[in-house]
Amino acid sequence: MIRLSKHQLFTLMFIFEVGSTTLFALGINAKQDAWIVILLALLIGLGFAWIYTELQSAFPDNNYAEIIIKILGKKFGVILALLYVLDCIWHVGRNAREFGDLIVITILPEVPLWFINFIFISVSLYTLLKGVEVLARTSEIIMPILLLFMISIYVLVYISGGVDFRRLMPVLGNGIKPVLQTIPSVVMFPFGESFIFLMYWHYVNEKNAVRKTAMNALFLSGILLCFSLIMDISVLGVKYTSIATIPLVETIRTVNLGDIITRIDAIGIIIIFFGGFFKMTIYFNGIVEILVTVFKIKNHKLTLVLFSIFLLWFSIVFEPDYAYHKWMYPFDVHYFGIIYSNVFPLLLLMIYRIKKKRAEL
Repeated sequence: MIRLSKHQLFTLMFIFEVGSTTLFALGINAKQDAWIVILLALLIGLGFAWIYTELQSAFPDNNYAEIIIKILGKKFGVILALLYVLDCIWHVGRNAREFGDLIVITILPEVPLWFINFIFISVSLYTLLKGVEVLARTSEIIMPILLLFMISIYVLVYISGGVDFRRLMPVLGNGIKPVLQTIPSVVMFPFGESFIFLMYWHYVNEKNAVRKTAMNALFLSGILLCFSLIMDISVLGVKYTSIATIPLVETIRTVNLGDIITRIDAIGIIIIFFGGFFKMTIYFNGIVEILVTVFKIKNHKLTLVLFSIFLLWFSIVFEPDYAYHKWMYPFDVHYFGIIYSNVFPLLLLMIYRIKKKRAEL
């Protein structure tokens, strides 16, 4: 029986939320006010986290697929659970592709994308074959390293003298409208993606600590992402941040301490690798858990292996290049991402409350 401590849950969620977000300039459509977008989206994201944990508290020993089926019944519940598989396949495919493209763009331009993705997915598969608890224990080791690297990077960037906080001015110089228009996409990515932990919360030993732990992880990761974006804009400026292929890497490239400490891009790659690995692996296992639950599959490990083969193929063919990948980000968020991460959980909670009230009459 899988069991997770609240500390393991915290580290898993924290790294998941940081995930691949460092590849993007979140909320940059609001220009220098993008950091305000992140903070407001974080507050809304915490509200949806309350909804997710409310569903979990109603069914403390069930995963999300089981919760959906219990609320909607077998017929409609299975359909919605399988729709979530399609949504998560999109996310896990994107995460795998992000990592492959990152390595090709930055350090191994001559290596075939399929080979890089094969190694990446193989490591993820190996970890999951060992069990979710191994993944959780690994996150406990990785999180301090991730934090140390990110803090060190921005300290070095600041010491290098490239930071100019005047680039964040004027605050709300274009009014509140651009901020409000940009919030929905950031609410879903990354904060809304935490719905996938409905597949993991039933493993936690202390069920009454799930909400507090999840909220803390979301809050602290959101503050870190906000600070990271502030540094990117302060170093690169709004225009360059918005068009940079990988803003974090471009920011790191400005580090130069007496021509001794310079070109430390590898640290940024490691940060993105850690985040991307955990994000993809958590989605990967979540999909398999849904399939195992819906179809009552007994051989969990075989399902992991078969899905990893499909994932390798899908991560290669579903996008032509990285430019297309970045273009698709606002599209999938606005057209279906919000539905799965925000709309469906709210509707499920409402239906559950209505059915519970009727049963009490």
